[in-house]
Amino acid sequence: MRECRKKSRNSLPALAFAAAVFLCLAAPMAAAVEEAPDSCVACHGKLGGRLGPPAREFAASVHREAGLTCVTCHGGNPSLPGEESMSPKQGFRGKPSRRQIPEFCARCHGNIAMMRQYNLRTDQFAEYKTSVHGKLLYGKNDPGVAVCTSCHGKHDIRRKNDPRSLVFHSNVPATCGKCHADPTAMKPYRIPTTQLADFEKGVHGQILSGKIPGKNPGLAPNCATCHGVHGATPPGVGEVSNVCGNCHSAVVGYFRESVHFTAIREGGGPKCVTCHGNHTNHKPTLKVFTGTGPGECGSCHEPESKALEFAKNARSLLGDIENGLEAMQKDLADAERAGRNTERLKMSLDGARYKMIEAGPAIHSFSIDRIFPLVHEANAQLRQARKEIGSFQDELRQRRKVAFYSTTMLLLIAALLTVKLVLLPKGRPPGEGKKD
Repeated sequence: MRECRKKSRNSLPALAFAAAVFLCLAAPMAAAVEEAPDSCVACHGKLGGRLGPPAREFAASVHREAGLTCVTCHGGNPSLPGEESMSPKQGFRGKPSRRQIPEFCARCHGNIAMMRQYNLRTDQFAEYKTSVHGKLLYGKNDPGVAVCTSCHGKHDIRRKNDPRSLVFHSNVPATCGKCHADPTAMKPYRIPTTQLADFEKGVHGQILSGKIPGKNPGLAPNCATCHGVHGATPPGVGEVSNVCGNCHSAVVGYFRESVHFTAIREGGGPKCVTCHGNHTNHKPTLKVFTGTGPGECGSCHEPESKALEFAKNARSLLGDIENGLEAMQKDLADAERAGRNTERLKMSLDGARYKMIEAGPAIHSFSIDRIFPLVHEANAQLRQARKEIGSFQDELRQRRKVAFYSTTMLLLIAALLTVKLVLLPKGRPPGEGKKD
């Protein structure tokens, strides 16, 4: 037993030495496994000009996050030094031409098995070929059109929900504007370049840029919402109401009942953009019914026409509700200052306001029968609100009367007491009578 212990003690130095040697050898081996030499990054990371930034930009890319490397797209062998790593024998593909880029990206993004794990669509390339961009690229060999890298970037591509991404929801207009707001780029195509500036002035652009408090920028449309993403194409005449109806579903339901929609199906008639504009669209006011400016009823319809008669009636009905709501706001404020419980009054006013909101879509039916029931309900709510206000005002008048009479009585009593004190005999304490 003692001999075993002795042998064990003698073997400890040898085991320690072996462990130290193993660790010394294993550390470089582990490092080699973790980080294989990459001549792409090693060389390009040191370069200036146009060849250096790609290596540095790729570090923040979603592709690098997913485990892709330079070789995935460009081919070659990064474990070899210098020019040898970029030899055709090593499968080096280099930089694809603009015409090659969509198909180049589709090698992965069109691969269902590969994209399934990321829950990404795989029909982008097929859609792109149906777009104006794709048709010009493949049909007319036009290298000036947008390809994948024009919108998504090249080496620094980020997730679309990253606020720094070129295709983040609120960044899309600026991304499209890089080309579509550039007169030089658009000159060969003879299309306007004011769309971005126009969009930024409209209600959609204002919401998207966060300039309208209480509105969610994530719900506002951007260029792709209306024109499509990879299949970007201007909506046709018959498609406009469907495109707008993707968001304005209540409006399009009423619009399909209207004479305007019938006229569109017959090949003419006003579309949504005729009245509301396309890139610059402002919130309509009641003036639209009787005005003669662009998008207003009087710009198309004659003064004595039935259409304009409907418009005048609609303005009158809705105007009465709008004026009533505005007037009641002052009465509501007065009631709150008086300390009254205004919950029922607020409910009545909200009811009238909601009916006005419902009337907005119903107007697009251009039928007084569709609008009148909503106006009737709104008026009923306003009457209830006026009744509440009348009750408050009667009670307030009663309070004021009570306060007036009470104050008058107190003042009268105070005056009588004052007179009494004045008339008391002077020089003698109160209550002291004459001595016998």
